[in-house]
Amino acid sequence: MADTLNIGTSALLSLQRAISTTGHNIANVNTEGYSRQRVEFATLPPERTGAGFLGSGVTISSVTRSFDQFLADDVRSRTSSSTGVQLFRDLASRMDGILADPAVGLGPALDSFFSSIQDVANNPSSLPERQVLLGEAQGLADRFQYLDTRFRELGAEVNVRIENAVRDINALAQSIADLNEQVVRATAQAGGQPPNDLLDARDRAINQLAEQIGVTTVTQEDGAINVLVGNGQALVVGFNAEALATFTDPFDPTRTNVGIAGLATQGDIGRFLSGGRLGAALDFRSRVLDGTRNELGLLATGVASTFNAQHRSGLDLNGQLGGDFFRPLTPTVVDSNANTGTAAVSAAIDDPAGLTGDRYRLSFDGAQWTLRNETTGSAQTGAGPAFSVDGVTVTISGTPAAGDAFLIDPVAQGANLFEVVVPNAAAIAAAGPLRSAASPGNAGSGTLTGLAVEDPSGLPLATPVTLTFNPDALGAGVPGYDVAGVPGGPIAFDPAADSGGIEVTLAGATFPLGGQPVAGDVFTIENNVDGVGDNRNALALGALQAAPVLNGGQASYQDAYASLVAGVAVQTRQATTAADTESALLQQAIDARDSAQGVNLDEEAANLLRYQQAYQAAAQVIAVADEVFQTLLAATRR
Repeated sequence: MADTLNIGTSALLSLQRAISTTGHNIANVNTEGYSRQRVEFATLPPERTGAGFLGSGVTISSVTRSFDQFLADDVRSRTSSSTGVQLFRDLASRMDGILADPAVGLGPALDSFFSSIQDVANNPSSLPERQVLLGEAQGLADRFQYLDTRFRELGAEVNVRIENAVRDINALAQSIADLNEQVVRATAQAGGQPPNDLLDARDRAINQLAEQIGVTTVTQEDGAINVLVGNGQALVVGFNAEALATFTDPFDPTRTNVGIAGLATQGDIGRFLSGGRLGAALDFRSRVLDGTRNELGLLATGVASTFNAQHRSGLDLNGQLGGDFFRPLTPTVVDSNANTGTAAVSAAIDDPAGLTGDRYRLSFDGAQWTLRNETTGSAQTGAGPAFSVDGVTVTISGTPAAGDAFLIDPVAQGANLFEVVVPNAAAIAAAGPLRSAASPGNAGSGTLTGLAVEDPSGLPLATPVTLTFNPDALGAGVPGYDVAGVPGGPIAFDPAADSGGIEVTLAGATFPLGGQPVAGDVFTIENNVDGVGDNRNALALGALQAAPVLNGGQASYQDAYASLVAGVAVQTRQATTAADTESALLQQAIDARDSAQGVNLDEEAANLLRYQQAYQAAAQVIAVADEVFQTLLAATRR
């Protein structure tokens, strides 16, 4: 009877635990990250008798959780990707909205500005049109500055997001390390049995970490999990958590970088981090924000440089050569806060068309300098004191120390510092500084037209310049023009071969000579005195709108801005598509995981009913054992 009673008792105890586990599953049906637990039944060792082995009941060998490592890793990976691309999409969409909004975008401001230049060209002596041009120029400057301010605000927001993500990452890493210790200790105390709820808690913490940054996990033999980020940087090893840290960029105090806490010298590891909110913030800054700000600065610098150059080639209403219309923009040079030498670096823009918008790092190794493009990685080395790269000349002075470094950004402050500096409407140089005329006595059909000033440094002319056609200007039978008033003659010109026109540069001006002159024909180039009704420089300024003066002579102002807007729009569209795709893939991964690990109430209800019936049957076994035992006792009393 004792055997029957023990069998019934073991069944009651085991089924009671099974019912409790089922109830635990039902209670946690809505708990995030909970894995369904199940009771593993095992028979007790049988008793050996002369008639064979007799069963001795049942026991609980283990309470395990339904867990699939592959599905869990898939959810974790998709969580990191989905969270990251959604943040990237949100930030890119905001930038796209700023650029595409006609109320604040640069395109309409450029159109209005050049339209007002055309109005000045139509009536160059009128002050009202010139005043409108000043107003439109100020509006253009305001747009540049507004866009740059908005981009800086986005940069500040990215810094905050980076700091928040790093703080959350560090807290979660410490939590995972603590849970590792609890899991290992609990497993040892339970004789190797898994602490299911602690394992779920740790998995939830790792999934939360994956929302902040992409992670890789490695399980140790004792049950602890190591967590790696980036290119293998250990974040959690056993019971210890490493900490990330934020620090200010040594070249840019407005920029927050990510490094490893506790290092004497911080190195930026941001380029190695991906996934999650931190990876998305870093990715958005490097791929979209930095590039867009540089392109906007490139456009501002290009507009200021090329427009100023043409404006300086004209005459204002006071008969003076034009000055700078916009503030001249120069490259930004920042020395590292770790520099110990006395070297100083300056930079100047030589060719606006050669600017690329890239940044350059100039570093000294103790023997020579290296100038490296931060975008392409291309570099040039030398002893200095000057380097030339992409339309910029870099000049070094002073004594450097090994390890000294400088960051050169040709267009960083372009949009922020863009402003109108022409003092008043009368100072707008709409007229050409020189004019040409053919002598009334010319007998031939020679022409000198399209006089354009390329270098105003030699103006005004001290005396008029005359070009006189001479069949023997360069020797007997070699025709050309004798030049008087400035050096540079004679000019070879053969009417038989050059009547279609040749381009000539003289006295800082460029002009075509053509036609069929005859001996003694004279052309005069002189200062454009009292040329208030002249609009040639205004027309040249207006022509800059469509002239390919940027990006190596391949793009106009509008082309450059359209390319900037299109680039952000394309990346926003790609991010939107990626976010939708990753969201769908994440949901599929969650559904697949939950189908294997989640609680199914119908299944649990069936288990509960099955265990209840088994419990009742086990109780009946005990009742029968008791009844038989009582019968035996009653029989032995006699």
